[in-house]
Amino acid sequence: MNATRSADLYAGTRVRLTDAAMGFSPETLAGRVPACPEWTVHNLICHLAGVATDFVAGNLAEAPSPPWTAVQVDARRSVPIDAVLDEWATTGPALEKLILSGGAAHPLVGNPYVDSGTHEADLHGAIGIERPPEELWLATLEWVFLDPGPTDGAPGTLSIVTPDETYQLGTGEPVAEVHTDTYELFRATFGRRSAGQIQSWQWTTPGAEAWSAELPRLPQTEVDLID
Repeated sequence: MNATRSADLYAGTRVRLTDAAMGFSPETLAGRVPACPEWTVHNLICHLAGVATDFVAGNLAEAPSPPWTAVQVDARRSVPIDAVLDEWATTGPALEKLILSGGAAHPLVGNPYVDSGTHEADLHGAIGIERPPEELWLATLEWVFLDPGPTDGAPGTLSIVTPDETYQLGTGEPVAEVHTDTYELFRATFGRRSAGQIQSWQWTTPGAEAWSAELPRLPQTEVDLID
């Protein structure tokens, strides 16, 4: 991923979410995010600000594990949203400069738009803000499938055909094929689609049950999310 493109994608999400959050009511901020059911809208924004702060500070131990993100949220749980956004307005641009400088050696630090864009889509589902732009989810899928990785829980390799691109999960000649919408793949890849939702895609070969559990890179939702 080109550093300028990565920084621009991240900055886009940061600016859009900051502009939106400045107008959130207390009730909106207190509402739960279905894709992150343990978090409120306020918690999610605290996480985004905390990620930028930790990345700039080089606090990467255990990243991006739940204990690492929990510290970010807990530290800001009682902080007013204006102050959280002020923090992000400082550390977000600092992170973008770090990316552009070539100093972001860690893949997560160099591509923070992947996490922030996923959470932008989470907020789209929770409170109806606009979806992230297509450029962001295409870039995210490009990054994810740059390394298709081995498949331990399903036989062979899966070809995933979307209107924009064909992706491959696993290495070697595909033994299975599925057709789906590009945005749906973006959401499923990060656990935002249930096994049942993935199995409902257009499978041209058997194996939907095994592949539906193999595809997500993060813990998979047990409920059907619509966003």
